[in-house]
Amino acid sequence: MIKIDLSVREAVDLAIYCPAEMREKIVAALESAIDGKEQYHVTITGGMTMNNRISCIKAVRQHTGWGLKEAKDWTDGMVGHWDVYGVWQKGYVNQISVRLKTTEAAENLLRDLKNAGCEGYLS
Repeated sequence: MIKIDLSVREAVDLAIYCPAEMREKIVAALESAIDGKEQYHVTITGGMTMNNRISCIKAVRQHTGWGLKEAKDWTDGMVGHWDVYGVWQKGYVNQISVRLKTTEAAENLLRDLKNAGCEGYLS
């Protein structure tokens, strides 16, 4: 990890012109600095399928405090879903991430998702 000192204005200006992944890191760093709390990301890189989707949704709901719709929408990004016309819409991302407020919650979510067959990491 590299520590860089930036003003809020410099960070916002940088975030405008950088790739989405970098923008997310800048926002997380700003939020962490404002809250004074560290936040942890769980990134799932594979293994989430229609076969384990329900157990993944349950794990996400348990550890994030999200409702059913939020957890389902999160998994839809990787797995895919049936649209209102009954047509299968393929997942639109290769990996998905969620930010949690404690190390314990992040570790527990990753453990439960790995037990369900997913692959991923903490950051």
